[in-house]
Amino acid sequence: MSFFRAVTGLTLLVGLLSRSQWVAAQSPSAAEPAPAAAWAQQQYSQALRVHPQLYSGPEYLDYARRYSTRLGHQFFLSPEKQPGSVHYNHHYFEGLQLSYDVVLDQLVLQHATSPLSLRLINENVESFTLAGHQFIRLVPDSAAAATLSTGYYEVLVDGPVQLLARRVKQMEKKLNQEKAYTQFISLDKLFIRKAGVYYPISRKSSVTRLFADRGKEVQRYIQEHKLHFRKARREADIVELTRYYASLGPH
Repeated sequence: MSFFRAVTGLTLLVGLLSRSQWVAAQSPSAAEPAPAAAWAQQQYSQALRVHPQLYSGPEYLDYARRYSTRLGHQFFLSPEKQPGSVHYNHHYFEGLQLSYDVVLDQLVLQHATSPLSLRLINENVESFTLAGHQFIRLVPDSAAAATLSTGYYEVLVDGPVQLLARRVKQMEKKLNQEKAYTQFISLDKLFIRKAGVYYPISRKSSVTRLFADRGKEVQRYIQEHKLHFRKARREADIVELTRYYASLGPH
């Protein structure tokens, strides 16, 4: 399908969808959408999933397969494709199969009509969801460049106080009895955005210092809810405390 035909088809579908929705709106007694509107919506969604602007990246090759022995993998959550959506090239696409290579900071798309996996062009990705996790792409300005690097960040807490996670893995190549293998080590980093400024968060003290304006309430919450910020639960405890702090009102 040529780009012109794809765009023309989408334009026609949008027109049909809009007309069907207008007709449905003239019949307030109708409990269900008109069949034409439902059909148009289905066709529009299918057309978006094979939109030429979505399938525009180079092929993704799984470099880890070069090693017969691997400890872990380079992806977020799972090496298998997960359901997701993406804001890409100023369009929103849903119903996709995605994976996120956190070693390369690369979003990977399963092609809809072939076994190929494609690398989406990072500069064209505004945000995406993967298995219910929300990610945004940040390009820090000069003031934030010392704290943040350009890339994808998972939004753990959203609002005026925002908690972000930079998902990072490091691939280490090793030799064991003259046999090469590779190991993937997680090195995630947390950041809190407060009053427009990003702060790196690594331990309990860095969180409580940032929330010192409500220090008494914060310390009481930590004690009552037994937040210990130990390694196994550190991220979960920081998420919980950040949500509580955000609920206290304007900061």
